[in-house]
Amino acid sequence: MRVLVLALAAGVHLAVAAHGAPRPLGLSGDGRLVSVGGRIVGHAKLPTRTLTWAPTGERAAYVTTQGGVVEWTPKGLRRLEPNGWGADWGLAWSASGALAVSRHDELWVIDGRTAHRVVGPLPPNVGTGGPDIAVPFAWSGNRVLWWDWPGSGSVAADGVSLYEDNTKLGTTLMYADYTAACGTHIAFSEGNDRYSTDGKSLVWDGRIVAGDAHWSWVEPACTAGGRLLAARSRDIVPRLTGETHRSIWQVLPTRRQLTRPPWGWSDEDPRILPNGDVLFVRSRWHAAGQTDSQSGRVMLLAHGKLVQVTTIGYTRDFMTDPWAQYYGHYDWSDFLAVQP
Repeated sequence: MRVLVLALAAGVHLAVAAHGAPRPLGLSGDGRLVSVGGRIVGHAKLPTRTLTWAPTGERAAYVTTQGGVVEWTPKGLRRLEPNGWGADWGLAWSASGALAVSRHDELWVIDGRTAHRVVGPLPPNVGTGGPDIAVPFAWSGNRVLWWDWPGSGSVAADGVSLYEDNTKLGTTLMYADYTAACGTHIAFSEGNDRYSTDGKSLVWDGRIVAGDAHWSWVEPACTAGGRLLAARSRDIVPRLTGETHRSIWQVLPTRRQLTRPPWGWSDEDPRILPNGDVLFVRSRWHAAGQTDSQSGRVMLLAHGKLVQVTTIGYTRDFMTDPWAQYYGHYDWSDFLAVQP
C-alpha cells in the first residue's frame, strides 16, 4: 500500500491510500502519526488489524485476540482490561478520553482506570437465536452511539437499530459514514434496505429533514453550528449495485446542490473541514472477470471552486479480498483519514 500524507490547511491533515489492498488507515488526533492496520508508521507494529485513535493527542486502542483492551502511546503499551475480559471488536473514543467498548451483549465505558457498564445485557436476537452485540462507533457529547448487531452479517446488512446510550434513534445501515455527531446534533441515514440507493431518509435531531419517494440520502456530514451535507441519488434499485450516481447537497440551513459529477461517477463521503471547505471522493466502480475495482478522485470544494487533491483506488480479487463496494456503498474509510 502506498500512503500519501498531505496538509490541506492549517491543522488539517489528510492520509490517502493511493493504491493497494485495503488495510484500515488512520491518523492520530494531532495528525502527526499514521497507522496502516496495526502498524504505526515509524513507531510500532501491534498485534491487531485495526487501531482506534483518540480524537486528540497520540493515543490508540485495540482489542486483543483474547478479549483484552490495550492502549498505545509513544511511551509504550498499557493494558486497560486483561485478556479474557470479553471485549469484542467495537471501540470508540470520546472527546474527553473515555473509551466505549463492546463486551459481548453489553456496552462498557473505560474512563481512566475504572470501567462501568452503560448498556445491557441485551436480549437474545429473535431472528438469529444468538446474542445481540452492542457495537460502539462514536460519541455524542457524553453519550455513546452504537449499533445493535444481530450476530449475522447478512441480517445486519438489511438494517440495524441505532442507539444513543439506552435510547433508540432509528434504523440504519451499519456504516460509520451513515451517522454523524456534531456538538449536540446527530444526523443519520434511516432505512432498512441494503441497497444504498433505495429508501434512505435523512434524520436530523430526531426529525426527517430529507426524504421522499424520489431521492435516497446517505453519508451525512455536519457541524456543531447546524450545517448539514449529504450525498443524494435517485431512489431506485439499480441493475448493477455499482451503478450509483450521487451528488453532494447542502441540506441545512438551506438546501442547494454543491456538486455535479459526470455520468459514470458518484460523489461520496463528504467531510466538512473547519474552515467550511468540503472534501469528498468522486468514485467509480468497475467489474471484470474475477476482479472488481473502485477508483476515485479526492476532491476539495473551496470558495466555489473544485480542485482535485489526489487519486485513490483499489482492485480486489473476488476470492480473497474484502468488498470494493457493497450494494452501492463505497467504504472509503479504510483508504482515507482526515484530522481533525
